[in-house]
Amino acid sequence: MNQVHQSLEQITTGYSIFEKDQVLTHDQLNSVADYFDDQTRLTRVKLLGVGIVCGLRVSVQANKITVTKGTGITTDGDLLHFAADRVFDKFKIHDESNPAYGPFYPEETLIRAYELVPLGTTDQRATALSQFTTQTGSAPGDMVAVLFMEGYVRDEDLCSGTDCDNLGKDFVNTIKLLLVEKSSAGLLKESVTTPASAFAALTEIVAERPVFNSSITTSAQLAAAYRAVCGAMHKTLLAELPKLYPNCSGFLGEVFASDPMSGWRTRLNGFQSAFAANPGIQYYYDFLKDLVETYNAFRNLLFGENTWCCPGTDRFPKHLLLGNISPGADPDENRTGFYPSPLCSRTTEALEHAKFLAGKIDTLIQTFALPAAVTAVRVTPSSTEERCLEERAIPYYYAVTTAHPIQRCWNHALRRRGMDAWNYSYNAALYEAQGGAARPLTSQIGRFSFFRIEGHLGLDVATVTTALDNEIKAHNLPFVVRSVFLGTDQTKVVKNPGGRYSDLHRFHYLLRQDAFYQLGDVSKFSGTFKGQVDTAIASNQVTNSPADNDGMAVSDLAAEKNATVTAKSSSARVKLNLGYSTYKADPSWKTDVGDTMKAAGEFKRSLGTVAKTEFNTPFDSLISNTHVLWLDWLDDIIKQKDDRADEKLLFGKFVEENPGLEHFAGVPRGGTFVLVYDADNKVIGDFMLDYRSVEEVEPEPEEPPLAKPDWKPDWIVDNGIKINPSIDKVLTLKLDAFTKEVVDPKINVQKGYLDIFKDVAGVFGNFKSGDIAGGTTDGTRYSDAILKAYAEENLAKQKQVGLLAAKAIDPELPQELRDQFGQQAKDLEEDLGRSVRKITKYVADSGIEVTAGSEGHSALLEVSKSVGLIHDATTLGTVKADLNTLTANAGNAGFQIMVGGIVSR
Repeated sequence: MNQVHQSLEQITTGYSIFEKDQVLTHDQLNSVADYFDDQTRLTRVKLLGVGIVCGLRVSVQANKITVTKGTGITTDGDLLHFAADRVFDKFKIHDESNPAYGPFYPEETLIRAYELVPLGTTDQRATALSQFTTQTGSAPGDMVAVLFMEGYVRDEDLCSGTDCDNLGKDFVNTIKLLLVEKSSAGLLKESVTTPASAFAALTEIVAERPVFNSSITTSAQLAAAYRAVCGAMHKTLLAELPKLYPNCSGFLGEVFASDPMSGWRTRLNGFQSAFAANPGIQYYYDFLKDLVETYNAFRNLLFGENTWCCPGTDRFPKHLLLGNISPGADPDENRTGFYPSPLCSRTTEALEHAKFLAGKIDTLIQTFALPAAVTAVRVTPSSTEERCLEERAIPYYYAVTTAHPIQRCWNHALRRRGMDAWNYSYNAALYEAQGGAARPLTSQIGRFSFFRIEGHLGLDVATVTTALDNEIKAHNLPFVVRSVFLGTDQTKVVKNPGGRYSDLHRFHYLLRQDAFYQLGDVSKFSGTFKGQVDTAIASNQVTNSPADNDGMAVSDLAAEKNATVTAKSSSARVKLNLGYSTYKADPSWKTDVGDTMKAAGEFKRSLGTVAKTEFNTPFDSLISNTHVLWLDWLDDIIKQKDDRADEKLLFGKFVEENPGLEHFAGVPRGGTFVLVYDADNKVIGDFMLDYRSVEEVEPEPEEPPLAKPDWKPDWIVDNGIKINPSIDKVLTLKLDAFTKEVVDPKINVQKGYLDIFKDVAGVFGNFKSGDIAGGTTDGTRYSDAILKAYAEENLAKQKQVGLLAAKAIDPELPQELRDQFGQQAKDLEEDLGRSVRKITKYVADSGIEVTAGSEGHSALLEVSKSVGLIHDATTLGTVKADLNTLTANAGNAGFQIMVGGIVSR
């Protein structure tokens, strides 16, 4: 039996050199042919590649099998080529009569194979493909097509007993298409270890990600969240890394002399133990994430990389598998791929990069270590995770060593260009950085989208914040810094030293200035009031010892109260005129203002028999004005606002309001770098937000006194009160006048007495009508200063409405003028209506008694009188609607009855 000849089993390494007139032998001639044939084949196999280059796709239809045009190269260097599609319609058994081809004879037994006969070829042994299933028991669709170069030597010599005509030998090469069973195809299929096959054998690793919520309030809980995901990644790495060398040793020989996994496992287990309670667990997490990313990048570079360096000539020396006749889901099943040589591979660079990353995995494991003592906080331009790890700055947790220089194993592109020192890093100075890496913040940073921030772990949070703020200002860096406390005690929150001065403080300042000037008016008025009293005493208009002053002389009482008002108001003014922080630290101003109010009230009340209030005095304004009360309320509001701001600086609350919080050992351009510190104010971790999140910070400014507006006349301050003669002085004057006027006692005595009583009654009437402090012109004394003020305002508006209404109907006035008075009366009715609502609401809100003879009862009588003066239907309707609302909400039955009667009238 002839054997299929494999040319590269023995490679001819030399050939004969012919000389002039030399007689050539067949060996000399054949050596030349063999040498150049072997070199041609070796060029294809070793320099170009082996396998199916293109085309040669097989399909079956209508009992015909078609192979498309295409080209392939066997590992013996045979060029199998169809210049056009070939169609086959017959088959015959491929048996032992054919030249023997080793791969067809596993265990010395020929596999079942059928040779296909091209359409239009006559072959007596061939049978139509329509009979294939009947003849073989198998359907064509269950078979695999094999393109086979049948090459053998044929000897055509014809020899007799006496003569041998030496015709020479022929080397016959015939391309045949065979069908073999799928079970046999596995024996013919190549087994090649390539980067692509390694990619299929390796599994992608997914880096775990810790998730945080408001329930994390301690450093132990934070570390536990990281420890859980680190444990999962550690376990996955120890399961996948052992697969790397066994599947990649064919192309990693120059990187690793042997499998490095044993050393890797030892160090990785050591890291896990070391960080069981290490505060730098965030960096351990980052390291594992770096390993995962580098491993995945290495694996991805292997995809589609079928480069085969120096393929063995015996792998598929004379055949190519074209695939299943019926391709099914995978058209490349049972099909020989193409394996280019490194010279022709378009992915050689990817393979070199993959080798680099394999070495980088080793370097990362060998150099990972947290610096023992770091006190310098540094900002290093880098990139976000949208860019591969190589294009980011080298983290500071990789040591710079001579044995494993991290800068040489970090970036493949820089390594190729010999620019390892151009890698940015916290430790760049240790490898004598060049270019921008040597001046990271003073060189152009426009291409960097991220900034690594390192060296702050374990330092005081205020120190770190100040250092970073200084860096931001010094180098115009595009991010902000915040700090949050990992705990629940708000008193541990480190507040921003810049302060939280706000519009509430400005309003507070406005109220303090209002009180400041009001107390000034009070002090000034008190002195004027005392002067009026002293003058009245000196002119003998006021008795110096009223009966209701417990025997104390009026002049002494005025001096005492004035002294108190002056001293206390002055003390309060000094404290109210301070900056907010200083003001807040000394609340004694409240006592000063209270003492001032009390002294002013006692001063005016004690002289009520001789003092007549013309309009509200500074004493009245101070006592009735509630603005000073707003200071305490504003203090409470500001404190609540500060407390809420402090709460937002607790880690749990901060996470709740910023769920995108995540650790990346730095901050993106335009983002927020978040420092996390413990109860000792030590930084234990960091996070970032990809947006700007800043606390409102405004330092407390100096607060000079506001200039008092000058449009309010001083006359108003000084002339709100008038001193009237004492009652005994009035009576004496009247009696003296009576005595002088009597001429005929018999005739004029009765008239004289009547005049005296009328005059005296008039004097008492004047006092009863409002000249006595605390009363109003309706004759009622009000102990409630606010109710008194409202009642006086209401009575004034009654008089104005009445006067204008009378003018509006005066027949002696022109119609045009009467119309004007009528419109003014209508406008004032609206003011009167507002006064009605104000009095009624105050009585309702303050719960004042409204029984007969009470102040509330008198006030509501005035309300009833005012409602009777309102004639405009719209205004009257609005007033009654408001009174109805107040009645419905009131809990006082007497109030409801009185106001209900007013409304229904």
